[in-house]
Amino acid sequence: MKYFFYISMIFCALSCKEAIEKPKDLLPEDQMSQILADFAINEQQYVIGQNINSENATRFILKKYKIKGERFTSSYAYYMTEPDVIKEILDDAQDIIRAKDPKAEAFINKKLKENPAVQPQAR
Repeated sequence: MKYFFYISMIFCALSCKEAIEKPKDLLPEDQMSQILADFAINEQQYVIGQNINSENATRFILKKYKIKGERFTSSYAYYMTEPDVIKEILDDAQDIIRAKDPKAEAFINKKLKENPAVQPQAR
């Protein structure tokens, strides 16, 4: 549930017309890719196994990388204001998922063929 709270905070931050200042404790792009890949894998596990607590899984992922939720949220909000950077981060996250699960490659390619105009955030 906290994960959805963070996402809604990001959307609120992005709805502002002013640019977001670069956070002092900005997560590196490669670490951001790894975290987003873990979140995506976690989300799929939640879809498959309905009894998984997504809030605990989110806390586990953040704890794994030794970061606070606010740091992730502010970094993500900043990167979302940089379209070229976030596209690269999301592409790297997708590559991480492909490396962890070779079957994901076929699924991703199938979805991209069905809808080639899909935004990187929706992959």
